[in-house]
Amino acid sequence: MLKPLKLVLLLLTLSLYFSSCSTLNKSRMLKTPLNYEFDEVKDSLKSQEYIIAIDDEIQIQMYSNNGYGFINLSQGGVGNGAGQQASQRNQNQNSFKVRVDSTIKLPVIGSVKVVGLTLFDLETKLEGLLEEQFQNPFVIAKIENRRIFVFRGGNSASVYQLQNQNTTLFEVLAFTGGVPQDGNASRIKVIRGNGENQEIFMIDLSRINGIQDAKMQMQAGDIVYIDPFLNYANFIVQDISAVLSLVSSVLLVYTLVSQ
Repeated sequence: MLKPLKLVLLLLTLSLYFSSCSTLNKSRMLKTPLNYEFDEVKDSLKSQEYIIAIDDEIQIQMYSNNGYGFINLSQGGVGNGAGQQASQRNQNQNSFKVRVDSTIKLPVIGSVKVVGLTLFDLETKLEGLLEEQFQNPFVIAKIENRRIFVFRGGNSASVYQLQNQNTTLFEVLAFTGGVPQDGNASRIKVIRGNGENQEIFMIDLSRINGIQDAKMQMQAGDIVYIDPFLNYANFIVQDISAVLSLVSSVLLVYTLVSQ
């Protein structure tokens, strides 16, 4: 009767050991294989203007007469004069989401393709489309929902709203608390885009030379992941302690059952 019990206890010990083993740090995300070829942080990434993408929320204000009269986006009319400007300001500030077909739909103009344009390009394009209906049109465009995702050392994460058009990676790290104590400053990944257009950059801020790459301009949807610093000695000690505790418990149970 004891042999089957010994076998059960042995199998239980082995299964609990392998299920509790944490040496490889299972909570670690976005791992890359050895010798992975990361994309190069080019100078153009450090000075480029923001590029409109799908799902962006764009606030658009349209004016006529070089900014003197409001264009009512809900009705297509024009309001002139300081008194009417105050009452129509809220009506003129409308947000439009970029659809999956790369366009936004404006009441006055209709569907306009915007993905791939800078804000300056968009303003110029809309002003050109309005010229047929309004005199001296003037357009102001602003991105409202420019978010990036920051993971710090694998233990904390936050969503950062890009306040300025030319926000750099270094600014984002400063705002979110820098590299945490359990983070690896030499391995900061920036993941941009998805599918075939995805780019993955590796930034090394453990040395002063890395500050040049940290000047890259951030885009909405970017993922900033600070690799955790892996202290394998601590993981091994934890595993050994867990195994010894488990073995002691199993031996105690076996001793009691054998009596």
